[in-house]
Amino acid sequence: MNNLLQDVRFGIRVLAAKPAFTIVAVLTIALGIGANTAMFTVVNAVLLRALPYPHPDQLVRITADLRGVNVPDIGLSVVELTDYREKLEAFDQIAGVWAITANLTGSDQPERVEALLASANYFALLGADAQLGRVFGPEDEIPGITEIAVISDGLWHRSFGGDPKVLGQRIRIDNDAYTIIGVMPPGFRHPGRTVAAEVDLWAPAGFSALPFGPPSRTARFLTGALARLKPGVTIEQARQQLDATGNALRNDYPNDYPERANWSPAVLGLQEDLVGKVKPALLILLAAVGLVLLIACVNIANLLLARWSVRQRELAIRLALGAGRWRLVRQMITESLLLSLAGGALALLTSVWATDALKTLTPSNIPQLAAAGLDARVFGFTFLISIVTGIAFGVAPALFSSNPSMQLALKEGSRGAGSGARHNRLRSLLVVSEFALALVLMIGAGLLLRSFSHLLNVDPGFDPHNVLVARVWLPQPNDPKTGPYFEHSKRVVFINEVLRRMRELPGVELASAATNVPLSGQRSSSGFTIENREQSATEVFAAYTASVTPDYFSAMRVPLVRGRTFSDRDDDKSPIAVVISETMARRFWRDDEPIGKRLKFGGQQSQNPWMTIVGIVGDVKTDGLDLENRPAFYRSFLQASSLSLMLVARTSSDPAVLSKAVQRGVQSVDPELPVFAVKPMDEVMASAMAERRFSMMLFGIFAFLALALAGVGIYGVMAYTVAQRTHEIGIRIALGAAGADVLKMIVGQATRLALIGVGTGLTLAFALTRLMSSLLFGVSATDPLTFLAISLVLTGVAVLASYIPARRATRVDPMIALRYE
Repeated sequence: MNNLLQDVRFGIRVLAAKPAFTIVAVLTIALGIGANTAMFTVVNAVLLRALPYPHPDQLVRITADLRGVNVPDIGLSVVELTDYREKLEAFDQIAGVWAITANLTGSDQPERVEALLASANYFALLGADAQLGRVFGPEDEIPGITEIAVISDGLWHRSFGGDPKVLGQRIRIDNDAYTIIGVMPPGFRHPGRTVAAEVDLWAPAGFSALPFGPPSRTARFLTGALARLKPGVTIEQARQQLDATGNALRNDYPNDYPERANWSPAVLGLQEDLVGKVKPALLILLAAVGLVLLIACVNIANLLLARWSVRQRELAIRLALGAGRWRLVRQMITESLLLSLAGGALALLTSVWATDALKTLTPSNIPQLAAAGLDARVFGFTFLISIVTGIAFGVAPALFSSNPSMQLALKEGSRGAGSGARHNRLRSLLVVSEFALALVLMIGAGLLLRSFSHLLNVDPGFDPHNVLVARVWLPQPNDPKTGPYFEHSKRVVFINEVLRRMRELPGVELASAATNVPLSGQRSSSGFTIENREQSATEVFAAYTASVTPDYFSAMRVPLVRGRTFSDRDDDKSPIAVVISETMARRFWRDDEPIGKRLKFGGQQSQNPWMTIVGIVGDVKTDGLDLENRPAFYRSFLQASSLSLMLVARTSSDPAVLSKAVQRGVQSVDPELPVFAVKPMDEVMASAMAERRFSMMLFGIFAFLALALAGVGIYGVMAYTVAQRTHEIGIRIALGAAGADVLKMIVGQATRLALIGVGTGLTLAFALTRLMSSLLFGVSATDPLTFLAISLVLTGVAVLASYIPARRATRVDPMIALRYE
């Protein structure tokens, strides 16, 4: 212990004696460790931290897939929920859940909130309780919706000012009066998917009476069921039981489970279900930021080699006086650890800011992101990575520097050339490694940049510029017939009046509405039957659907291919008209002319009315710019209205300035209606690309850091080389060498190192970039153009970084150089 304390004290004195070196080294280490700590904080919160419920490993989600038609995660029906509760013995509890949004009134301003309708045993299943009041339980269950509510801590403070007297207050949700019975703790989150944000309100529901329709096996409106496994039961055992139950249901109800659809129930661990889609991207980014730290380690190792080569005389004297080699190694590793721990401490101090910045860049749909912050695991990670980093960049220089040729070191004095050849070889190896690692990161960033560029050039099928969208939901009470907009005619009157007022706003060229707009995340898909068309066992007749007002296609600038779009004459007194997309026309009619043909919702035996195709419009990217065009058909809102509305206004200037005016226009027709998600269509498109932009930006930041560190590394090696070879360069110049020859020699050496590093890096990149194929769009993971361009850039940086010390070498005075020591 005394020896260790002595090493620490001596190391502190040595580092303090060279403050410039120490500051540069600590900042470089802090940069690498800080980036890793911030990224690990997000990964820890999203992937590693257990869900904050008792025995989280027992929590699962039950859903189903239509494997025959490749449609995953279709949820389940109320009848299936009852079957599972009665027949599955692997589960302790099962609760149905349905995430919706609803209009909240009764506070200062009407608001659209996230609500979760759940079975009455929802909170008991999760083992959660209220911070104020109580949660609902089995005693609160009725066939429909029980008009009591548990609210989130956020809603409590946002709309009620954190008033402890909120219990017992009545609020109106879609015109129904609910009594607040409890407030959840600040950290409570629904452990599942929501419509857009965090759940603000929970209400118990039996799902088998109004406002729900009659229970049916095919009415799978539940987004799934949360379940808790019995102690000792594994997910695989539960899956086997669920498969057996699914086989029995398919045999007992063949009409509800057609063979070609291959309906199959599924059970997923809740943690994996939440994070499975984002896990690959986060792990790839964590690996990328790890490369940045590795490059930083290589840089510090180079700095230490340069520093300890200058201390060769001191080391030789200590060896001559009897110090053992491992004593010197321990001392030098102690200095390395002091540097890395100082860098780790600085990284930890700045990690809160770095994590907040990272959370700002991270797409909001990543689950559990709000919980990202410092905890014991993050502290432990930072300490461990600091120790590993100190050893990683300290061991090799220590081993190389602790065995100098004592006689040569004592003879040559402070020049430090006693082990020059060995040091130069190691420094060159480190630079080659640095360039190889930097190239891998830069190629990854280049591939993502090219992918994003391809994505920006995708034609969405409409013109998003100068378009404002806003969302409105008309209220649907628990007894729908009591709602002010229950009748179709009242919905039409409302939308016509709203659009009339929008058209009167200055700058509005066209105003329209639709049940959903492209890329908004509101997906709607319906099955249909074509008149006089037999459907084979392998065919799937399904398409994206939307109801739109007559000016919608003009406002969005969706081109008309042939036929016509809707007009005011397409109302409920006229035959039902349909406009289809080009992809739908090609897929279902091929060379036939679809205009004039008829289709209807459901199967051949359905009683739904026939609809006549009157026009064909261009394809629109409905679900994502990186996805193939889906078949789509549109109905006239005047014939098929809905409680869900997206207002669309094409403007002559910046649409954002009209946000408040549109909101006031809607509320001048109905003051109780909240207007939400008001944003330019350009922002909607940007949100649809948020995940790809996030990956590209982080990879770009990491690649820039790698490039900077590689440039500093080659500069350091060349500057050290010039200093070490000053005597030799002086002799060369004295013997007649021109400055250009010296310049060529130094730059040539740097270029050779860079090219070896680039060659090694290309091999690594060719193997590793395949792992990020899921993040790419429109470009191969081994795209030759990207590989070539990045290689040229990195080689160019090496040439530029070596030019400054090379120019310095050409100005060496031979007389001074010959006396240099």
